[in-house]
Amino acid sequence: MCGNGWVSHCCVTVTNRGRVIGIVRPRLRVLLVEDSEDDAALVVRALSSGGFKVFSERVDTADGLKAALDRQAWDLAVADFSMPGFSGIAALEIVRERDPDLPLIFVSGTIGEDVAVAAMRTGAHDYIIKGNLARLVPAVERELRDAAVRRERTLAEQRLAHLAYHDSLTDLPNRALLQDRLQQAILGAQRDTKLVSFLLMDLDGFKEINDALGHHAGDRVLQQLASRLRGVVRDADTVARLGGDEFAMILPSTGSGGAEQTARKVIAELERPFSVDGRPLLVHASIGIALYPEHGLTAETLLQKADVAMYVAKGDHSGCAIYAPDRDRHTDRRLSIIADLRAGLDAGQFFVEYQPILNLATHAAQGLEALVRWNHPQQGRLPPSDFIDLAEQTGLVNPLTMFVLGRALDEWSPAMTRGSLTLAVNISPRTLHDPELPDRILDALQSRGVPPSQLVLEITENLIMSDPPKSTACLTRLHEMGVRLVIDDFGTGYSSLTYLRRLPVSGLKIDQSFVLGLERGEDEVIVRSTIDLAHNLGLTVIAEGVETAAVIARLLAFGCDAAQGTFVSPPRSADDTRSWLTSLQ
Repeated sequence: MCGNGWVSHCCVTVTNRGRVIGIVRPRLRVLLVEDSEDDAALVVRALSSGGFKVFSERVDTADGLKAALDRQAWDLAVADFSMPGFSGIAALEIVRERDPDLPLIFVSGTIGEDVAVAAMRTGAHDYIIKGNLARLVPAVERELRDAAVRRERTLAEQRLAHLAYHDSLTDLPNRALLQDRLQQAILGAQRDTKLVSFLLMDLDGFKEINDALGHHAGDRVLQQLASRLRGVVRDADTVARLGGDEFAMILPSTGSGGAEQTARKVIAELERPFSVDGRPLLVHASIGIALYPEHGLTAETLLQKADVAMYVAKGDHSGCAIYAPDRDRHTDRRLSIIADLRAGLDAGQFFVEYQPILNLATHAAQGLEALVRWNHPQQGRLPPSDFIDLAEQTGLVNPLTMFVLGRALDEWSPAMTRGSLTLAVNISPRTLHDPELPDRILDALQSRGVPPSQLVLEITENLIMSDPPKSTACLTRLHEMGVRLVIDDFGTGYSSLTYLRRLPVSGLKIDQSFVLGLERGEDEVIVRSTIDLAHNLGLTVIAEGVETAAVIARLLAFGCDAAQGTFVSPPRSADDTRSWLTSLQ
């Protein structure tokens, strides 16, 4: 029976007019840890008789084993348990040190049951008596399948760890890794009394490309831009994508002259058109420069100052600008938005839209996500990205969150009470750290007669990791109340599926960057593995950012539970969402 592992380990059933006449198994690289040439030959003969094309090498010393493991990859290790001067346990320790996932089977004439059990506890996968090799081929087939699963799981975890700190589209460092590297550059400059330049770049004209040609064209431009930026900077520099069309560069040991020279090189690179499907496309950039220690002593301050300089460059169309205190209106602007936030909450300027979550098995809406919007009197409709960070910093996020929860419960409590819909609300780090949060949520539910099980709170990985003890205590209490907890934007933070075992969560949402990657033929392994591993942990999986039928088909093939995105439905008002729900019936 064939497993689902590496292609090289699959077997092929040979038939003649429907009758099975044999099984052709793959080439098998076997490392034999055996002091007897005759016993090693018996193992090879048993595997060959079972249909494997065996390539083998025999070693009988620790140095020989290490050399063989370092020289090439092996599919299987078979070791005698007791050899003069070199025990099977010693061989096992060397194998595990070099390749933790390599299957190892003891084949020995002297091993007893107690010793065999002890050996398997230390990492062996099976033991077989030399006088009875009938179990060898089935054991090898099983261990090859299991090894393939282990390797795929390891690759998935490694990919998740990489994507936690890298942008999935360009493979550049993301905001989290950028902030860490900027802080390290500052510490190094403090130690060596040197300078650091920080450049923040925003593209002009990029939105028009997305609107006119679609996100596919925009993605291609961003990928080509990332390659050009890497070519401009030195090996010691860092280029990062912060999101959307915003990029940043860290230039260690560089003053204002070097920073401005780099910025001009970037601007010159953008004078060459990008090519997408044979069509030349032009974009321009505005770059803001902040310097350590002149403009700030922390990563956060340099980010803020570079942002101010970037908007100066954008406003006067100069291409790049170095931060100047006399042109910094950031503080006034920030205070103005904070004041507007307070007034907006009091004046009822905030409202809630709802995006359905579709159950892929039943094709019915299983829930809604509540999304806050702001009707600003001067700036018009604002998305959360324009005000949530400021609300978080000032403490206004708590009343804003309770407003969203209360409004959503008022509009959907009848459906929630019937159990036909769940309601998902995003929770920020500051809100989760509020010790009164569980009581406030319970009061809001009980006053409307809504069962706690119909409320879903979406939390990010970074939110949990910001203060694990406090976060876990609050989450545990909410879970005990019956509220469902879901990890949002999974794969973009610091945790892993292993960490989720310790959290009282019932599901996770795969970040839309991975889901969008499916449309480009990318990230299939990470999406499929995340779904499989999450299911193994008893978690449901929702895919965010679904934009096409092709992605829905891929998610169905991977066994994903639910989907959310513009292909299902964009966010709508409560009345429009009710009409959409009716159209599904």
